[in-house]
Amino acid sequence: MSNDLVLAGAATLFATTVTATMKRAFYVTLTLFSVGVLLVLSGSASALPHGTSAFELLSSGGMTISFAMNPSAGWLVMWGLTPVLLACVTLPKNGISRGWLAAGALAVLGAIGVAGLQDGISFLISWEIMSLSGSYLLLNDRSAKIAVAGQANLFMLSLLEVGSVSLLLGMLVLGARDPSFLFWQESWLHLSTFAGVGLGILFLVGFGAKLGILPFYEWFPPAYSSGSGASGSILSGIVLNVTWFSLGRALLDWMPASKTPIEFGVLVLSAGVISAILSILYGFQQNDWRKLLSFSTAENAGLATAALGAAIMFRSAGLSNLSTLAWIVGLLHLGGHSLAKGALMLTAEHIHDTSGTYEISQHDALSRAPWTLGVGAVLGGMSLSAMPPMAGFVSEWFLFQTVFQGFRLANSVGRVALALGGAGIALIAAISLATMVKVLGVGMLGKRRPVPNYHVEMPRNQQVRAYSILGLGVLALIYAAGMTWLINSLSDASWAHSPQTVKHMADGVLLIPLSSGFAFISPILLVIVGALLAIIPMSLIRLRRGGISGYRRVPIWAQGLKNVPAESGTTPLVFSNAMRQFYSFVYRSKTVVSSDANDKGYFIKQLNFEYSEAPIFGPLLFLPIIRAIRWAADKTSKIQMGSMNLYLLYIGFILLLILMIGILW
Repeated sequence: MSNDLVLAGAATLFATTVTATMKRAFYVTLTLFSVGVLLVLSGSASALPHGTSAFELLSSGGMTISFAMNPSAGWLVMWGLTPVLLACVTLPKNGISRGWLAAGALAVLGAIGVAGLQDGISFLISWEIMSLSGSYLLLNDRSAKIAVAGQANLFMLSLLEVGSVSLLLGMLVLGARDPSFLFWQESWLHLSTFAGVGLGILFLVGFGAKLGILPFYEWFPPAYSSGSGASGSILSGIVLNVTWFSLGRALLDWMPASKTPIEFGVLVLSAGVISAILSILYGFQQNDWRKLLSFSTAENAGLATAALGAAIMFRSAGLSNLSTLAWIVGLLHLGGHSLAKGALMLTAEHIHDTSGTYEISQHDALSRAPWTLGVGAVLGGMSLSAMPPMAGFVSEWFLFQTVFQGFRLANSVGRVALALGGAGIALIAAISLATMVKVLGVGMLGKRRPVPNYHVEMPRNQQVRAYSILGLGVLALIYAAGMTWLINSLSDASWAHSPQTVKHMADGVLLIPLSSGFAFISPILLVIVGALLAIIPMSLIRLRRGGISGYRRVPIWAQGLKNVPAESGTTPLVFSNAMRQFYSFVYRSKTVVSSDANDKGYFIKQLNFEYSEAPIFGPLLFLPIIRAIRWAADKTSKIQMGSMNLYLLYIGFILLLILMIGILW
């Protein structure tokens, strides 16, 4: 049944790409896209908890192309497509082109192939379809100038192709004799430990390029800021999820435990934690909704990769239960992240529709929006900042408990790495909280401004979007509250085949890290207690409104000024400047103040203030490579002088070389 639904969804998505070429077929294309996403979502959900059996798609030349949905893949596809489905119903006809819908359908089709195809050749084809359609998706958004969008997409594709080359090299090594994934673990066993680690690094680079593992996270902000929130929902949801699943399949399924030293797990853990720290540090300084949320996506991908690194370390030490725990934690984290990030991506799109900009500033967006949008956005922000009782809190609590199990390792390097990883995760959680306070507090609150036609009814697609945002936020809450039951869907989601591990992650209404004597929480009780405690402030507000005691009005604090300016407000820079100064060695921040005055310099006509943070890998890694390529292009351009005699000489040299190779061979 699940295979039939996924296949029907794939066929419907393919039909979407066909109708997208027809004129006046926007609603037909949108309907097909929505139905296709719904069918695939339903099929992936029905694949839980045992996954699907493999079925043959095509057989040609002695090679069989088969498809099977692993339980882990089903979980990630299901939650990754949920915000995509809700984004579909909010798309305005005048804001999204048929080309965008075709690109979105291709991206989802590629993601399905990456999640379920069982051989290296078809996998690489699906991977390239997913990557290229993501670029086509952003270009069809038309949310940025063509030159800016083109440059951002070229930068993204250049880094993604580095990853694709790494994947191609790794898969050529494993699939030289048989492209089927069934035999790749056996092929890996024939490699030396050194060669096996090198192969693992190739896969880490290949999949890390799309996950945003350092240094690849630097393509996130320019690419995301060239598209809309709907595009961000696809890239931060289904695309991110299946990429992480593929990395886990490579390092936990194909890579044998006997060829995996614990130091390789330390490398993966370190890459994930450091990427998450740098991503959230730079995200905190952004003043654009999409750029900030893109860094948040890289941060959460880093946290999931850290969980994968812990799983590799525990497996190398022979602790299969803890390895399964770490893998399940990564699945839980990315599932909740998809819902919360989808809510805020759609919120960013609403901010743009109502204010004309994605800038994070006090333009009273909340006072001009339905309460449904405000509640959904706050719930999504709470989840991304790991606030109880949301999904992000549950998964990051589990992640903390997982790395705290490092004392069970006999290897001292592993114990120290997990302890430092826990400290890094704590830092990430703190900065993430400040980041979400900034984007919601500065980006949605502020003094109500006079707006023409303020009471004009909101367009229907914006009303539906507000309900979709509320739905995603509430789903993130239900996801956490129902985790003690939902987690049973992942009983077969580990390649270690230890279903008992998942059963030991829940005890009644408690979530536990394999043992209730170690630690426990109860999300459902947190929800109930939180609702009961909320009665107190709500009652006080009601009593004040009833006249029992009046409101006390006091002047606001305005950076120490006694007389508060009428237009005083907190800007993104004011909010994050303290962190900017403290971590200036990371940001390499730059502030420029200049003024234009008259000839004598007494009267200032204009005061200019600019500030920026320099990326780490841009000037240190990417710019030297660009300079080297330009230098090589300048030197080699001399061979293209337009001389016919010179071209004949080239041809003669090539023929001579071919002749020599034939003789020597």
